[in-house]
Amino acid sequence: MPKAKEVHFFPGHMAKALREMEGYLKVIDLVVEILDSRAPASSENPLLRGKLQNKATLHLLSKSDYSDPAVTELWLKHYAAIGEKAISGNLKKANFLALLRQASNDLLTKKREKEKRFGMKPQPVRVMVVGIPNVGKSTLINNLRGKKIAAVGNKAGVTRSEQWIKLSEDFLLLDTPGVLPMNYPDKSQAVRLALLGSMREDVLPTHDLALALLDYLEANYPNCLQQRFGIEDISCEEKNAVLEKIAAKRGLLENGEPSLEKASYLLIKEFKDGLLGRISLERPKEDAR
Repeated sequence: MPKAKEVHFFPGHMAKALREMEGYLKVIDLVVEILDSRAPASSENPLLRGKLQNKATLHLLSKSDYSDPAVTELWLKHYAAIGEKAISGNLKKANFLALLRQASNDLLTKKREKEKRFGMKPQPVRVMVVGIPNVGKSTLINNLRGKKIAAVGNKAGVTRSEQWIKLSEDFLLLDTPGVLPMNYPDKSQAVRLALLGSMREDVLPTHDLALALLDYLEANYPNCLQQRFGIEDISCEEKNAVLEKIAAKRGLLENGEPSLEKASYLLIKEFKDGLLGRISLERPKEDAR
């Protein structure tokens, strides 16, 4: 990904949510951190990692039906290699309550042993779901509960306040708002998050994002625009020429001329929606090309 200007994006409701999450950690047994499987490292919040060090944590790589399956497998191996529990899946289809039970059994052995040793009645597992905006927290909760109780949207900032949800007799779940880092020293991280929809669309220029995406696709998935736009190999084209072809193909005109801005918006939207194919935006460092 090309360099971007340093980005600062930390709305007031995120600062408040981060403070409240710290308070809840005292009563939480298990943290489920949802990461976008297309960019797990970029969608991890370093502000949270520091606060979760002493908590049993499960990394859930979401939207795996959108990511490159070979790259997602590399990420699962990466987390296993550093001793951290991770699973992946389509949040709308997989039976995540069963997966959550299995993960809690693996991660909360000490809690269960303590209850048994002192003759205590097993208490419900208190689970907190965390993640940056638009990684799929609300979708996961609706899956776990079996019905729509949390707002879902393909944009940042849908969930704005905490809410406790009873999943079953043995699970209580706390949904939390998405919280982003205050700034991005690795500037390419901001570009990835904007492409994933985890930042507001007006934070970075749409045309710049589209050019960054095309640069990445040229290096990693050069034929991915063939089915959607009839462009066989973007490595043979100048990037604005590619956008002009997209605009012409879809009739995106402005004053009778192909609109680069409209084509940029469409390209990014179709990437977000998985319509360009299964694409990952980053690999583990040990497997980076």
